[in-house]
Parts: sequence; structure tokens; C-alpha cells
Amino acid sequence: MHEIRINGKLLEVHSVMGKVVGASKHLETKVHGSGGGGGTYNGSGFTAPVHISSTTTTHDQIFLVDGSGTEHALRLQNWDLACRESHEMIATWIKKKGAQQGPYVAIRNITTGSTDYDDKALAKLARPWWPLLALPLPVLMQFSGLSLMLAVAGLVTRWYLGVKGRREIKGSGVLFGESGARLVA
Repeated sequence: MHEIRINGKLLEVHSVMGKVVGASKHLETKVHGSGGGGGTYNGSGFTAPVHISSTTTTHDQIFLVDGSGTEHALRLQNWDLACRESHEMIATWIKKKGAQQGPYVAIRNITTGSTDYDDKALAKLARPWWPLLALPLPVLMQFSGLSLMLAVAGLVTRWYLGVKGRREIKGSGVLFGESGARLVA
């Protein structure tokens, strides 16, 4: 376990390295539809258009056995990892200091040399809370132009610092315990 500080947040970096002893994948597709229907009267009428969309979620379940013989189950959504039994992998998750759990943010298949990241989760973990202090300003300043600009600036700043923090975490080397990894102060 390593601790890093990004944008004023203290985060714990955890990882497990082991050999894949089992892996499965399945896809879940949800179809959504809306619209349709209509009506007629005296030979004329209308029909509302039908809108159909679908979302597919990839579910990976990977079982790793670490060096001490302990088995770890990785249940992942939308990673779509390529691995099979006997591959060596490192899975890293980050949680806020004191939290019970956190998301997987990086997985490296040592055997194939591929590395995958959950960039959305990394950016979310790195985003500071303090730019949100600008959100009540429009209400407090009666929706003046300046207050709206400050609120938007706060949201943009939060997004930017999240992306910058994500890059710092990925570049620090702490996700895979690489030699020379620097812990961000």
C-alpha cells in the first residue's frame, strides 16, 4: 500500500499481483425504447416516431492467486480485458484514506505486456472538492453574469484538476509499484 496526495486529497493505492487461475467474460445488453403510438380521426392522424437504443456492458471475472497462495476475485465492468489462465497480472485500486473500498484503476497483464486504465475513475478520484464552493454564487448574487461565470469557472477548474491529477497518478509509477516511483506530496 502506498499513499499519495493529489489536489489536497490523501489516497491509498493498493494492488495485488498474481497468476490468473480462472477468467470469464459475458456481455449484458439492455435495449431501451420510447415513442410510438398516435391516433387517427376521420381518416387522418399521426404516429409518433419510435426511438430504440441499446447499451452493452462487458463483465469480466478474473481469479488471481498471489505469491502467498491467496485467491483474489476481480469483478470488473466495461474493462474488456484479454487474459487467460497462467497469465501474470497486477490489479491496482485506489481508495480515499479511511474508505472501505475504491475502484480498480489500472490492470497490467505482465504476460502480454498490456496495460489498461479506468481514466474516468482516476479523474474522479483526483478531482478536488473546493471548486464546488463557487456553485452557490449565482443564487447568492441573484444570477448576475459574474456569478454565472464564476460558477462555470469552478466546474471547469475542477474538471481540469481532475484530468491533471489523473496524469500525475499515471506518471508517478505508484500504480504498479515501479522502481523510482515518486509519491506525490
